[in-house]
Amino acid sequence: MDALLAALGTCAVFVVEATAPTLDIPLQDVSTLVQADFDPRGIKGEAVDPHIQALRLHLALPDVAAQGAAKLVENLQTRCPIYTTLALAAPIEISVNDEAMGTAAEGLSTAEVSSRLSNQPGRALVTARGNHFVVDSIPPLGGPNEERNPMDLLLGALGTCGAFVYEKAAQEMGIALHSVSSTVEADFDPRGIKDGSISPQIQALRIQVAADGPSAEETAQLAQAFQQRCPIYTTLSLAAPITLNGVTTAQKSGTVLEIDFSYNVPTKDFVAAVSPLAPSFAAAPGLRWKIWALDAEHSKFSGILLFDDDAAVQTFLGSDLAATVTGHPALSDFQFTQYEVMGAETKVTRGPLTAVPTIGAATGDESSKTGVLLRINFHYNVPVEQFVAAVSPLAQQFADVDGLQWKIWGLDEKESNFSGLLLFKDADALHAFLESDLAHVVTTHPALSDFEITPFEVMAKETMITHGSVSITAGAGK
Repeated sequence: MDALLAALGTCAVFVVEATAPTLDIPLQDVSTLVQADFDPRGIKGEAVDPHIQALRLHLALPDVAAQGAAKLVENLQTRCPIYTTLALAAPIEISVNDEAMGTAAEGLSTAEVSSRLSNQPGRALVTARGNHFVVDSIPPLGGPNEERNPMDLLLGALGTCGAFVYEKAAQEMGIALHSVSSTVEADFDPRGIKDGSISPQIQALRIQVAADGPSAEETAQLAQAFQQRCPIYTTLSLAAPITLNGVTTAQKSGTVLEIDFSYNVPTKDFVAAVSPLAPSFAAAPGLRWKIWALDAEHSKFSGILLFDDDAAVQTFLGSDLAATVTGHPALSDFQFTQYEVMGAETKVTRGPLTAVPTIGAATGDESSKTGVLLRINFHYNVPVEQFVAAVSPLAQQFADVDGLQWKIWGLDEKESNFSGLLLFKDADALHAFLESDLAHVVTTHPALSDFEITPFEVMAKETMITHGSVSITAGAGK
């Protein structure tokens, strides 16, 4: 865990160091403090996912004004491959200078690592639990790359975590393990590190673990323990597909639950009644985020919830919170629809698969603008494989739509239904899309029918509480 947090902290240090001169920002020093919250019970083998649930990154930038700090933070968010990868796996809160860091949720443990520039350019000193080591920046950021670099740390974190879980699990299972070693590789586009023109996030990971002693069956048991108990593995698997010993585990895309209903009271009264429920939804087990969508003209509401998996959906549906909503006398005509996320296509169209990162006031955007949501549901009358093969090539065309922030692709194979959730920067962009050739291609396709196209106003305050990604992001779309 120390290595992963040091990877994020030093990557931030080096991007800031390299960026400041290009922005004419005087930089006397830069240091970081990184914290991660996780549930350690899963590491011990209990039935709890030990993945990192939240990250906090504090930047100390002496004598740098708020406007300059905001520019440095923006570059960090686009040019650091560690940040762009981990932001897909857990919300990252950034604070600067005098801004206070957040705190962990009750019941979670917190790991912490600090980093700061040394007196040599491109070199940082890391402190983790009283231990100290040196990390170097890389050539795209003007670093010497002589000591270990941030990417080395991240890959080392995954490999050593694997070795330690194999060792411990073998002892618990009575498996003879004479030695264990690992090799880890990551694929990413380094062009983004230089200028942020393309995301430098890790796109795929490969880890080969060599275990001497166990049988083939025992090796499979140890591999399963690694995939379940290593917090580095369970975290990174949310951000990119991981191939372990030749077997690929796809990125955990999640399961979408759409809850639609009508309300029979004035809209302002409805909002006042449901808004206090937001913190309860935010705390729902296995819920990554919820978007609160309102169609005031027709007195209809849609809750769009992304869960880790089907089990989390079923737990929610059987909860007191769900009963409170469905039993409310002012609400009626409930429809519950579940979709599996089409991960590859959603990734192309920038769909958020984790809780939205939380950014402090240092970004200079204390009242970020909220987009408008469009939901397109339809039925397909061909085999699911044929349907996916037909629509998947359209992903890049959707990604290039002017004003589109993101799109999530949802599939209900059982009922042969599809749901597309699209967030646009404003109503003009939404209506321009509906009049576009791309929309025409989709809505007139002979294999598709029963279209329901519904625009929604986003309830921004409630959606922010439940970690929904609905703020306008610079650079998305054209």
